[in-house]
Amino acid sequence: MWEKVQIIMNQVFDAVSGALKVQLTGSTVEEVLTQDDAVSNVLTFTAPIFSIEIWHEEEDPQEFGVNGLTLVVAPGGWRSPVGGTPSDEVTIPAGVNCIISRLV
Repeated sequence: MWEKVQIIMNQVFDAVSGALKVQLTGSTVEEVLTQDDAVSNVLTFTAPIFSIEIWHEEEDPQEFGVNGLTLVVAPGGWRSPVGGTPSDEVTIPAGVNCIISRLV
């Protein structure tokens, strides 16, 4: 009986251990592009984006396209992991000065 309990406990431990793996992301700037790097309002990074920092100083919130999502970013900036379908492209608003950082 004890052997069966021990086997079940080991299986539970293995399942929980796998579920609790944590990876820190989005804390290091890997790559920075600005509006000057854009082609037709699209910035292309060297790798897909999983975390991003977006900065602009327009008076109103601006829309940025990241991983198939539209992010509405207030003046001053925003930094966060981002979901959607990972892509290496960010669509920026026309005529807006901005700094976009890919974070790892």
